[in-house]
Amino acid sequence: MTRSRLFGAVMAALALTAGLMAAGGVPAQAAVPARTIKIMTWNVCGNNGDCQYYEDPDGLIAAVRWHMLGHGAPMDAAIIQEFCSSFAKPLERELEEHYGSGWDVRFAPIKIKRGADPAAAPDKQCVRGRGDYGIAIAVPEENTWYGITYLPSVEGTEWRVAMCATVESWQVKLCNAHFSNGGEDPTGSIRAQQVTAYQEFVWPSRFRVIFGGDLNRTPPASAASGGLTPLYDAFVECAQADQSSPRTGPGTYYTTTPHDNDATVKLDYLFTQPGIAHTCGVPGSPVASSDHRPMWMTVNLPAT
Repeated sequence: MTRSRLFGAVMAALALTAGLMAAGGVPAQAAVPARTIKIMTWNVCGNNGDCQYYEDPDGLIAAVRWHMLGHGAPMDAAIIQEFCSSFAKPLERELEEHYGSGWDVRFAPIKIKRGADPAAAPDKQCVRGRGDYGIAIAVPEENTWYGITYLPSVEGTEWRVAMCATVESWQVKLCNAHFSNGGEDPTGSIRAQQVTAYQEFVWPSRFRVIFGGDLNRTPPASAASGGLTPLYDAFVECAQADQSSPRTGPGTYYTTTPHDNDATVKLDYLFTQPGIAHTCGVPGSPVASSDHRPMWMTVNLPAT
C-alpha cells in the first residue's frame, strides 16, 4: 500500500465518520450488496530446504501471485502459512502490479515459546536474513482492522499464532492460523486447546467470518485428540455443501515426491457460517513449488 493511498483512505474514513456522527451520534453500518468472493489458503513452504523456491524468494512470491490469478476467477484474498516477513511487501507490490489495484499484505510472526508473555518471546527466524517466520493475510487495501493472538503451544517449541483482518465492503472478517504439528504435540492435546482459542478469536463477530489455514489435523478426528470437531459443529467447511455433509475433503498435503494429487491428506481448511452458499476447489495438476497445494473457497455473500 502506498503512503498516499493510505493517507487518502484515512482522511476519507475520518470524513465519513464525522458526517455520520453529526447526523446521529453513532456511525451507522452501511448496507452491503450481495457479492461473490474467492479466498485461497496455502502453506507456501517458504522456509524449507526441501521446497522448490528455498533458494529463490522472488520465485516464491511470483508463485503465490500466480496461484491467486491462475485458477479461473482471481482470488479476492488469501491466507498464507510458512511465510517470511521480508516477502510481505514484495508480494503486496506484485499483487498491485498484476491486479491493477491496491493490496495490503499483513504478516504475523510465530515465536519460540518461553514463558507466558509473547512480547518477551523471540520471533522464529527464516533462513538467510529473510526476516521473521510466520503467517500472512493478503486483502484489498481497504482493510480497516487487523489483530493477532498467540495460541496455546508447548514450551520451547513454535508459539503458534492466529491473525484476522476485515474487509468492510464485504462485511467479512478473514482469519488465518497454522497449528502445531504432531512432533510438537504427539497426543493432540495442545491442538485441542488451539482449536478452542482460535474459535474464540474468530467468533463472535459483527462481520461474516471466513477462517482456516494449515490446522495440521486430518478430518474428522475427535475434539479430545485435537481434532476439528468443534469447528465442524459450529461452521461449515469448504468441502461441505452444508453441516450434514461428510467431514472430508480433497487432500492438500503431499505425501510423496514427486507430488501426486492422489497421494495427499487434508491438513488445510476454510470455514464459514452455515447457510452461506459456497464451492471448493484445488488445482487439478500437481503443485511443484510447495509440499501443500492451495485450496480456495468461492463464497456467495448475501446482501446485509
